[in-house]
Order: sequence, then structure tokens, then C-alpha cells
Amino acid sequence: MTRPKTAPQRGAPWRTKAGSLLGAALLIVAACAPTGVGPATAPASVAPQSSSGSAPSEAAKPASLNMLYAAGEADVDAIKLAIPDFEAATGIKINLDSQPYTALQQKVFAELAAKSSFYDIIVIDTPWMPALTKQIEPLSGYIGDPAVSDAKQLAIDDFIPKVFYDTAVYNRDQSQLEYSGSPDKVDVAAIKSAGFEIYGLPIQANALTLTYRKDLFESPAEQAAFKAKYGRDLAVPTTWDEFTDVASFFTRPSDRLYGTTLMAGTGDWATDDFKTLLAGFGGNGKMVDGEFKRVFNSPEGIAALTYYSDLINKHKVTPPGVTSFSWDEAGSTYASGLTAMSMNYHNAKLNEGLAGATAYATIPAGVGVGPHFGTWMLSVNSFSANKPWAYRAIEWFTSSAVQTKMLATQLHPSRRSVYEAAKTDPAVASFGNYYDILGKSLAVGVGRPRLTNYGEVDQIIWTAVNNVATGAATPADALRDADAKVLEALKKVPYPAN
Repeated sequence: MTRPKTAPQRGAPWRTKAGSLLGAALLIVAACAPTGVGPATAPASVAPQSSSGSAPSEAAKPASLNMLYAAGEADVDAIKLAIPDFEAATGIKINLDSQPYTALQQKVFAELAAKSSFYDIIVIDTPWMPALTKQIEPLSGYIGDPAVSDAKQLAIDDFIPKVFYDTAVYNRDQSQLEYSGSPDKVDVAAIKSAGFEIYGLPIQANALTLTYRKDLFESPAEQAAFKAKYGRDLAVPTTWDEFTDVASFFTRPSDRLYGTTLMAGTGDWATDDFKTLLAGFGGNGKMVDGEFKRVFNSPEGIAALTYYSDLINKHKVTPPGVTSFSWDEAGSTYASGLTAMSMNYHNAKLNEGLAGATAYATIPAGVGVGPHFGTWMLSVNSFSANKPWAYRAIEWFTSSAVQTKMLATQLHPSRRSVYEAAKTDPAVASFGNYYDILGKSLAVGVGRPRLTNYGEVDQIIWTAVNNVATGAATPADALRDADAKVLEALKKVPYPAN
């Protein structure tokens, strides 16, 4: 996946265009594939051991640990920046293998299906985790054990609770269940007593935010023209009705300027656009709830998708080609100066030579609010021979001090203290108010449904969104068709039909 030059490591977008990799296919791999590719062919393979087994302190210190990581979407530059410090502090070499999203997803599932011990540390994207709870090492036995865990370094209460629960806390045998813990702090004992486990430590937290041309919004001429037309002051939109007005105001095709980008192309980004609007229009942004009820084919869903279509086809506030846009094209279109606003997962800036300034805001609200969000975490391979040391490493890499240093590569932190540090950190001064807005967006974001075959459901939804965006189907027809297909997908797992 090509990434915009102005945002070199972003996103949480999940998967390639045209659905070339389905969650259903991955389930087959995860369940039965005795893969023979890559490091999974390594002869060393060990049975997973409970973290409550032999004392971690008895484990021999390895000379190196192997880490599998995302090439771009989870900010591999942050890991590269921190590796020398880890090696200097511990004497353990990190062998880093970073791969693009699709290849990484295939590799993770193949390695774990083969019970390979090759990788000690694996980065996990949230949509994958429901299918992996029996192959990723639970961490509660390490947390609080002074033999392997430094309580001050871990500072588990410093993680943003909402991010931590959505990313790392699962029920092993019923991975569709969500843990509703304290919004103020992460309590390991409470997680365990509720029947849940911790399967990693969050490192890269992404949320959909609103990017806008600050120079246009603050222009006296634009402010006067807007007030003359709408009878109110020009301001960054806080509701979807205001968003339509502002986007319409700035749409001037003869000047090569449009109101906003969208991500209506065939890919997970279109699902993210839809689920954000679904929450904003008062629906359940999860789309499929914890009881497997399909909650997207609803009056709120139809209203959300109608609004989305109207922006493109009725109000015409989007640039030509928007129905093929991914997060990448949306970012590069804004960077080229073609739009006054954009919604994306990363910070942005105008291309060199273009005048103007960029600022950020939370996604507009409607009846409700819930911008899409999702987080990457560092996890320990259950089949690793070096699990205690792998745990020490992920605790170190996700610590406050290390994440603060990672701000230099534009990491999206998972800790509250790092957002505080970002307010005065010179490394992020050029990003304006981005980190402030990202932190606020994470606090109200809505994650994905917890389905082992989310990839299949995701493709059904994004196809429906794209069909409506292109005019190939009405919102009601597209969602009705998607509802029937999602029902069949859930039955195949099998999940209870409803």
C-alpha cells in the first residue's frame, strides 16, 4: 500500500483494495494450515505454556529476540528509533522483521497456525485478535511479577483505559465479548475476575479526525462571505448539518477547490467512514453487537448512508474520483490543496510550495458521536521459547519514556502521560493541535465488532458503501443486501443466527 509522503506511517486502515484478503480465508489458515513458508518452517516449535507455569526468572536470557512488525501502518520508524536503546539497556539484540499490511497479516496467521517459535514478539492489529486468543500469550501472570515486570515502567494505569480494553482485553473462549471496566484506570485483578485476559500492550492508537485548512477558515474575506450566505460565523463544523454547509461553501470546481475528501473506495476505509456516520446518526457504530445482532441495517444506518451519498452525488462537495479513494488518496488529495477539509487517521500538511496552514478538530457529532478508532499492540507469541524476556521487551517498548521518545517519528501514543508530554514536546510542535485532537477522539471512539471473520463482514459493508457512493444502489437496498450477506457470514463461523 502506497502511503502519502506527508504522512509516512499512518493509519489503522485495515486491508487492501478490492478485498484481496478476506478474514474468512485467514480463518482457514489459522485453523488448519500447516504452512511451509518463511520462518514458520523453522524446526524449533514449542507448545504454549501458561504464564503461571515455571517462574519467569528461571528463563535463560536470550542473545536476541525476533520481532514481527508492520512496515508502515503501526509506525515502524518508532520501533527502529527505540531498538538501539533497548539493546544497550538489556544486551539483547532485536531482530526486526517488518512487512506491509497484507503480507504481515498473512504471516501472523501462518506463523501461529504452524505453532512456530520463530517470532518472540508479534504486532497485532485489533481486527485479528478475536481469532487469536488461543495462540497469543496471556499476560496477567507476568504483570505484577517482579521477576519480569517493572511496575513503575509498566504503569498500567497510564494506558488510556478505553484504548487498553478495546485492544488488549479478551475472553479466551468467547472472544466476541467486550470488557467494560473502569473508565479511569486499568485494573488487572478486575479484568481477571470478570473472566477476561490481557493479550498485549497497546502501542499505536489511531482514530478518525477532521483535518482542515486553517488559513481558509481564518481568512477575513471567507468569513465575511460565509456570514453573508449563511447568517452565522464561519467555524469548523461541530455537527453534520454544519459540515454540509461548510463543505458546500468551499466547493469551487473552477478554482480546483472542493469541500472535503471521503474514503468511498473499496476497502476498510469505506467501512470506517460508514461506522463513524452510523454512530453520529444515533446508531451502533459497532455494526454487529456482542450478541451478534446486525445493527447497521436500521433507520439510523439508512440515514447515515444517505447523508454520505448526498455529500458526493447531491451536494457534490467531493473531488472527482472520490468513489475510488482510500485513506491514501484522501490524504494526498488534501495535501495537494484540492480540499478545505479531510477526514483521515493521521496528521497532514500541504505539499511543498503550497501556501496555507493545517489544523485539526474532532469529527462532527449528530445524535451521537463515535469516530472510528483502532489500535496496534505488541504481543507475546505463545509458542516462543523466550516468553518472559519477550514480555520484558514489550513492557519496555510501550513504556511512557519510550513512547515519548517515539513522538519524534509521529507515533500515536496509547498512554495519557505521552499526550501530556506532546503538549510541550518540540518534536511535535509542527503538527499543531493534532495530538490534542487525537487524544480527545480516542476518548469517544468506537472500535470494530469482535468477530473472528470480521474481514468477510468488512468487505460486505464496504461494498455496500461503495455501491451507494457510485449510485449503483440506494442506501436501503444496499444495507438490506448487506444485512442478508452478513447473516450468512455469521452462520458459517458459526455464530448464532438472529
